[in-house]
Amino acid sequence: MAKIAGSSAIAAINFGEDNAVSVQFTSNDTAYGFVAKDSVRFQNELQSTLDKGESVGRLVAANRASGDLKAV
Repeated sequence: MAKIAGSSAIAAINFGEDNAVSVQFTSNDTAYGFVAKDSVRFQNELQSTLDKGESVGRLVAANRASGDLKAV
């Protein structure tokens, strides 16, 4: 699992097969499973967000709200 340094909401994000995305929040040790519409695009967005020092929690929330990340 890739640790997310400096995020107050997201502790780690991991990418699996078939667009699977696992998100661990800082408030809980449990990893929650999601399916991304396009995991490559989401990985690129995540890297860009980290590079710019922007909010990873906001990125995850926006992708959940748009339906690009769906809980499984």
